Amino acid sequence: MKKQDMARVWATVARMCLLASAILDLPGCASFGPPSVDRDRFDYINAISSSWKQQTLLNIVKMRYADTPVFLDVGQIISGYQLQGTVGITGTLNGASALGDVLNLGSTGSFTDRPTITYTPLTGAHFLQVMMTPIPPPALFRLIEEGWPADMLLQIGVQSINGISNRKGGARGRAADSDFGVLLAALERLQASGVLGLRVELSKDTKQEGTILVISQTALPAEVEADRLLVRKLLGLRPELKEFKVVYGAVAEKDDVIAVQTRSGFQIMNLLGTNVEVPSEHIAEQRTYPPFQEPEGAQALPPLIRIHAEKSLPSDVFAAVKYRDYWYWIDDRDFRSKAIFTFLMIIMTLAENDEKVQPPIVTIQGN
Repeated sequence: MKKQDMARVWATVARMCLLASAILDLPGCASFGPPSVDRDRFDYINAISSSWKQQTLLNIVKMRYADTPVFLDVGQIISGYQLQGTVGITGTLNGASALGDVLNLGSTGSFTDRPTITYTPLTGAHFLQVMMTPIPPPALFRLIEEGWPADMLLQIGVQSINGISNRKGGARGRAADSDFGVLLAALERLQASGVLGLRVELSKDTKQEGTILVISQTALPAEVEADRLLVRKLLGLRPELKEFKVVYGAVAEKDDVIAVQTRSGFQIMNLLGTNVEVPSEHIAEQRTYPPFQEPEGAQALPPLIRIHAEKSLPSDVFAAVKYRDYWYWIDDRDFRSKAIFTFLMIIMTLAENDEKVQPPIVTIQGN
């Protein structure tokens, strides 16, 4: 073959290779590698957040119906991509032919997105640790120190303070002591005025954290001073002291100690279940218990959460789940209900310890 013919052949092959490269260089292929992190990470965050809210809401509703709550944790997410492509060039090189050189180009490609997601059921000892263990008092009071409303956190997370009992949820619900609502209101006003403070100390003997509640002794307006005296009186605290040790328990043995009996995640979910607006026919058929009625003359605490029930799903919802042919949902414009719901999800992580159930080992086959 002559040199000019050889040059013509290689030029033709080069053009065909460039064309094949352009065909395989699809827009979707350019998103592989580091650029895919932004897209995948936030997509999975949104999906996990949405499913976590739906799971929590579903279990609250199920407990209202004495149904079994089931929890599944997302153990691992492994997102794998595979792109395959082939290019084939066939033909004849014959400058003497009337048709000239004949080259045929063929290409094929395939794209596979095959994520591997593992789920870990919350059972056994891990279920007891996360759902049945009371909230550690230091963790609860640390949230108050960070700015969460004291009255809201204590209403949902505490069963009693120095023997003053909160409302009890479930089918055998019980109203709160009359002094409990008075105490929460006074603590909320003291928090707003900056009188309440917290300090976390590490015990030298047990190496465990302890919480010290500080009630400032500085001169204050008359109404704030009245709340400060009221809190000390209701809790039976020594008037001249300003620092009080917070411990877990039902009743304090000393007048410089605040005994707090905190609730577990399971107790909180059972309590929130009493605020589910169940259909009247379900109550008539004894599928669930009727709404709790406050005794006459009792100081009613504000509802913790509002969970609505309708046959059709509204458009503006924070979380929603379908159960027994009804949609149960939380209004996105109901800030208090959203805050209580989010707090429940947070305290379930506060009950975690370092000994978690190990997820299954996943082997990903290479290309």
